[in-house]
Amino acid sequence: MYKKTRREGGEVMQKPYKLLSIAFAGALLTLLGGCAAVPKDYADTHPQFDLKTFFDGPVRAEGLFQNRSGKVVNRFYINILGHWSGDTGTLDEYFTYLDGTPNQQRVWSLRETGPHSFEGTGHGSAGDIVGTASGEAYGFALHWSYDVNLPVGDNHYKVHFDDWMYMLNPTTVINRSTVTKFGIRVGEATIVFHKLPDTAENRAAMSSYPTK
Repeated sequence: MYKKTRREGGEVMQKPYKLLSIAFAGALLTLLGGCAAVPKDYADTHPQFDLKTFFDGPVRAEGLFQNRSGKVVNRFYINILGHWSGDTGTLDEYFTYLDGTPNQQRVWSLRETGPHSFEGTGHGSAGDIVGTASGEAYGFALHWSYDVNLPVGDNHYKVHFDDWMYMLNPTTVINRSTVTKFGIRVGEATIVFHKLPDTAENRAAMSSYPTK
């Protein structure tokens, strides 16, 4: 909509009264409507996140879970011990929760299926992986997609995890997980992984549940 103004001498011109706000709104909609990130977006980034190298040996992690409103509803620690032989690997995960939830455990069986692709299965009291998880890695990022029979109290709920893992440096990886059910976001998990020196002492410590 335009607003008429009058110059000196009586000349009438059209003034774009709302042009700036319309342009801003259009730019904002363009940004919000952009395509979702894909692993190849990070192809030229560094450091290179090698899943087999990072998760071979002892790894310590801590994290939290937020519900759909953003409230933190649980915090936890994870001890992890990885074993790789060629293109296949096993990750033993031990979870300790700070809200009193009983300790949980999961064993991942992973396989590198190509230069940038992985697949995996998992079983344990932390929730069985439904079918096969698929992963894709480029640059400092790795994306996982999988379904879990997640234990909640005495029940299990099938939910979908969309994980993005980002390597900050050779010993630190940050993971952001979006959890959905029927396509509706139900929560998010944030986890920070720390690769530990591969010593017998650390391997023994990561082979049991974390202490609070």
